[in-house]
Amino acid sequence: MEWIDEFIKLLFYGRKQEAYKLKYDNFPKKLYKYEIIDDKRLEALENNEIWFSNPDKLNDPFDSYGVCFDKNAADKKDIEGYIEGLRDNIKVCCFSEELNSMPMWAHYADNHTGICIEYDFSKLDYDDKFSKYIFPIRYRREKYDITEFLRKVFEENAEERMYLLFFLMQIKHLSWNYEKEWRIILKANENKNGGIVCPIKPEGIYLGLNCTEKNKQRIKDIVFTNIKCPIYEVEKTDSKLFEFKTKAMT
Repeated sequence: MEWIDEFIKLLFYGRKQEAYKLKYDNFPKKLYKYEIIDDKRLEALENNEIWFSNPDKLNDPFDSYGVCFDKNAADKKDIEGYIEGLRDNIKVCCFSEELNSMPMWAHYADNHTGICIEYDFSKLDYDDKFSKYIFPIRYRREKYDITEFLRKVFEENAEERMYLLFFLMQIKHLSWNYEKEWRIILKANENKNGGIVCPIKPEGIYLGLNCTEKNKQRIKDIVFTNIKCPIYEVEKTDSKLFEFKTKAMT
């Protein structure tokens, strides 16, 4: 994803519309959200909501701490306090480019007992709220040095300073690159964890290998009544390759 470097430059030097358009032109056709099955997630699915979390609830201890800066070039206490304030006032919703990722099914869909929801965000205009604020994660061995950006960022108004937040939230260690993650980042309201109505409906629902018959029926009732998208059951193949296949559920 070489275009990301250009996207970052455009974003941080005030050419935001160009940045959004560049990102839109490189947008994956499909994104997937792995989910556990519980009453809250089922209610969100029924209401066509996607689940957001505060960064503190995510499983990477360095999540949203992917930057560093020259401590001699800025007031360390003020900068670190500002970063903490940003983290406390946003919520994120995570997606993957991969459907049949074994680690993703294990880690985020409760060892294949959950589901994976397919979305096509390319149906939205490039300046739609959800399209604008969905960002690809950039994977690096080292944190990104933002010293050169700090003076400009802190001289701008509050709205401009929010772009520092977006940058912070899209850098993770290289060991996470198997996730091929994109995430929507929004300002938090009082409820930092919960569902927000999605402007598009799912393109498909995939049921994990170990999804119970009870939960299969619960998903089927919700999807066929409210969403009206295909449902697929994930199965192991008997080939020599470690791979899955999907079968449409009727």
